[in-house]
Amino acid sequence: MKRNTLMLVSALTAASLAGCSSTSEVKTAATPTAEPTQVQPKIVYKPRERVKITGIGYGAESTFSAYTPGQRRLMAIRASKLDAYRALAEQLYGIKIDSNTAISTLTAKNDSFRARVNAVVRGARVVSVTPMADHNYETVLEVYVDKGFFEDTFVYSGSKGVTMTPMEACINCQDISSY
Repeated sequence: MKRNTLMLVSALTAASLAGCSSTSEVKTAATPTAEPTQVQPKIVYKPRERVKITGIGYGAESTFSAYTPGQRRLMAIRASKLDAYRALAEQLYGIKIDSNTAISTLTAKNDSFRARVNAVVRGARVVSVTPMADHNYETVLEVYVDKGFFEDTFVYSGSKGVTMTPMEACINCQDISSY
């Protein structure tokens, strides 16, 4: 008896809930609207083209005798990984080079260069860490970037049709006519 009553109550509840949902759909569908229906534009997503950038770095074991062989090996692997990240950053963001040359009696007396990289590299993965001869290590990293990354990041490679003179592109430059 209880079983039949329970089945009957559950069937009535399900029917009444189903009736409510279909009734509300009919009401909203049958209700006339004052506004004309607008066609929603379809959004078409283009697949992104990705480019693989690879960085290779090298590290040498220290000869400092206070370190254990394991510490020397781990530090060389760490050095090779950081060198690989530097190589990736140079490819992604470029490298800033400062140069000074001192000339006396039309001969170069002193020539110095300084290279700097200031970048954030995310999403790179370690492909391999390979021991080499003479306790050196090689690390290979790779990262995938959108093709548009280079067009948006660099002034000289953009396809936006903006042409800049060297004076407009340079931040700390002086005009030659001011000398």
